[in-house]
Amino acid sequence: MHPRIAQILGLILLIVSVAMTLIVCQATMTTGSTDIVVLISSGMVSWAILAMPELIVGLWLIAKGSRESRIHDVSGRLIPLVQKEGRITLQDAARELGVTPIHVADAAEELAKRRLPLVYLDRRANEIVSPKAVSLKESILHLLYAQRRMTFDQIANVTESTDEQIIDTMKELSKAGKFRGVIDVNSRVIYTQEAVAQLQKAVTECPNCSGKLEAPVLPGEEETCPYCGHVIVNKK
Repeated sequence: MHPRIAQILGLILLIVSVAMTLIVCQATMTTGSTDIVVLISSGMVSWAILAMPELIVGLWLIAKGSRESRIHDVSGRLIPLVQKEGRITLQDAARELGVTPIHVADAAEELAKRRLPLVYLDRRANEIVSPKAVSLKESILHLLYAQRRMTFDQIANVTESTDEQIIDTMKELSKAGKFRGVIDVNSRVIYTQEAVAQLQKAVTECPNCSGKLEAPVLPGEEETCPYCGHVIVNKK
């Protein structure tokens, strides 16, 4: 959902919640009961049923929309900064962009999950890194951690490496015990152990048009159907 739409829906729900609160108050006061305890308890029960759900969901949507909007704004400025520097600490990036380190970290983590992750967050070094600025081993390990699975083409596009280099690197990482998963040379896809375990819960066909997807949509992922344009969200 677009951040702005989420904020608007949240605001509408807050207005509905206020309206329902006024209706509950008016209805409670006109019951004719003189027992204050009864009036308050009945009013609270009615408010919890009619107005509280809208209030909770509305506040959640506003907070979610605001966060995503802030991340989107930071992301657009973070990519060129990291690509220029190669790697930069969270504190330096936050100072350059005029935001907090938490906002920078959130933006970097979201960017690392994109189909073509141009930057990623190295939490151990507390730095944001461009895959092209470090060794192929380091890039692949961090990118696979964020992505769970990647095609050879994705890796090649962000690291400027060849299939042979990718395969050799993955064999070295596997031999050293730093990577556990499946390297499917035929389909040119690398799956982490987590991705392999989640393949049974993956969506392989579009629920809207039943078109067979080129790659399975793992739990927590979303993808646009290439046939009908439907946004497929795997919430399993």
